[in-house]
Amino acid sequence: MILNHRITRALVGILLLLVVVAVLLPGVTGYTSLDGTVNARFAVINAPIDGEIVGSTPRIGATVVNGEALASIRNGRLNRAILSSLRADHGTAVERVAALERERDELVRLRDELAKRLEVFQSATIASLERELQILEKRVEVSRAEDVVAKVDLERRQELDSIGIFTRKMVEAAEAAGAATGGEVEISTLTVELLQQRLAAVRQGIFVLGDGQNDVPYSRQRQDEVIVRINELSTRIAENKTRASEVQKQLSEEEKRVRSLEWAAVPSPLSGVVWNRNIVSGTNVVRGKEMMRVLDCRELFVDILVPEVDYDEIYPGRDAKVRLFGRGEVFSGRVQMVKGPSAVVEKDSLAANEPKTKERNARIRLLLASSALNTDYANFCQVGRTVQVRFSKRYLRLTQWFANPRFSFF
Repeated sequence: MILNHRITRALVGILLLLVVVAVLLPGVTGYTSLDGTVNARFAVINAPIDGEIVGSTPRIGATVVNGEALASIRNGRLNRAILSSLRADHGTAVERVAALERERDELVRLRDELAKRLEVFQSATIASLERELQILEKRVEVSRAEDVVAKVDLERRQELDSIGIFTRKMVEAAEAAGAATGGEVEISTLTVELLQQRLAAVRQGIFVLGDGQNDVPYSRQRQDEVIVRINELSTRIAENKTRASEVQKQLSEEEKRVRSLEWAAVPSPLSGVVWNRNIVSGTNVVRGKEMMRVLDCRELFVDILVPEVDYDEIYPGRDAKVRLFGRGEVFSGRVQMVKGPSAVVEKDSLAANEPKTKERNARIRLLLASSALNTDYANFCQVGRTVQVRFSKRYLRLTQWFANPRFSFF
């Protein structure tokens, strides 16, 4: 029979040998991972303010570019009480400053008018004193002339008395008249000096009464009161201007805060594809609530499992070949990190689940080189696809084959 033929048996043997080689050769020449997963991270877009979503939002699977508006939020229930209070305080301070400045301007005009009145009064007083001084100086001249006449008459009577013509009584009368005229001259001289002092004082703005006390005119008194009031108003104006300036700063900050809380346009932080969304037009959101997630396709990576016995043979930086399950195209990758089987699995920021295992398998993460997968937004950049990864062996380590059984037995 043909099955018992030598050639047939030889062919069957060769075929079995090829099958054995095909089965053992991949393990001898390299490491092939169990099923892995294409993975990526996503950006979580949270609501920056409380409010209501207005307008349309990109659907799941839509491509977005960096800076594109993902959602608009309007807050119609924002508390503006503080803003209104600050505006009222600022308006009050500004109005108070304006009112005080008007009052100060009126007082300045009154001060100038009083100064003019005082100047007129001073000029009139000076003119009156100068005229009175001229009159007194004339009286002094008259008194001196009368004193000279009295002295001459006294001398004449004394001479006549010596020869017995005039009586002693007539001489004494002449002496009394001389003394009176001399006193009149002295009084007039002193009065002139007093008027000169008063005139000098008035020219300096000091008005002196005849009894020696200071006399302050009504204009000067009123002017002093006005000056004191002007100084008080200037102080109050400065205080209110400072208050208005401080309130204006607070008002500006509060207006910025209100603007930032009453409307917000949420931009996309990166170019990618919308992974999921929790909002539609009209949805009420609160600050910090997750609205959507945008898949980041800039760095795709693959999570795989390999037997833990090959842990030391697969290290960060080692190159590998990656093939999507069901595809013939091969992509390049490089080991990014290696974790033991009991390491904590990262979950929150990954778009796909890491492969699960109950066996002793090391967790390997490979960063894929840039390729068409990074822009395949229509298929979510192939995130979640099953892959196989192969690492090539540079040489055979036969000593390891013997070391493992030796460790087990001894």
